[in-house]
Amino acid sequence: MDDLDLYELFKTLHVISVVLLGGGFVLEGITGALVPRSKTMQEVRAYARLLYISENFLSLPAAISIAVFGYLTANRIGYNLDLTWLLLGQILFYAIAVLAVAFLRPAANRLYRLAREAPDGALTPEIRDQMRSSVPPIVGGVTTVMFVAIIYLMVVRPA
Repeated sequence: MDDLDLYELFKTLHVISVVLLGGGFVLEGITGALVPRSKTMQEVRAYARLLYISENFLSLPAAISIAVFGYLTANRIGYNLDLTWLLLGQILFYAIAVLAVAFLRPAANRLYRLAREAPDGALTPEIRDQMRSSVPPIVGGVTTVMFVAIIYLMVVRPA
């Protein structure tokens, strides 16, 4: 394989990873909006499972793949990592990672654990408390805006 083939391979895998992470953002955004409207534990359990799967099996591997294939792609094309648009994209990406690890993933995992342990029927007080928390929706909105900003930077590549 020559350098051009590797560049195309890394770029393709990078873009696929971005699409997967974007899918996770969409899944969590829709599901996160539906959780507070839940009336039964069965509903909460279904939504919590989707959030759990997204955070642990979709977003996490996609984020790791984005970083790996992004750096490999930049290396193959010869980009200096301190280009303004690329540096800003990296800062936003790692900020998203920190917010996800610190807030979103623990909230999704806690809701999943609480929902799994709760009996069928009415919502438990612990679930109600978790659903009232404003932190996950705010952090989720902020990370989504940051993700869109990264997409803009990677596509437009402003000077």
